[in-house]
Amino acid sequence: MTDLVVYAVYYTAATDTYKAGYVWNNILVPSDGSPPTVEGSLSVQDAERKYPIGSTYTASAS
Repeated sequence: MTDLVVYAVYYTAATDTYKAGYVWNNILVPSDGSPPTVEGSLSVQDAERKYPIGSTYTASAS
């Protein structure tokens, strides 16, 4: 059985409704796969569940 990894999906730029970094989804992805891409969004691995839907993700500068 393949382990699943949690990802938080967030907007990379502000929309008419949400600011950049707004987490709009959490998804489970097989550990041997990669999350699907969605235009205007990125995903970040979130095993500790720090970014529930409605929270804000701030990308690190590194």
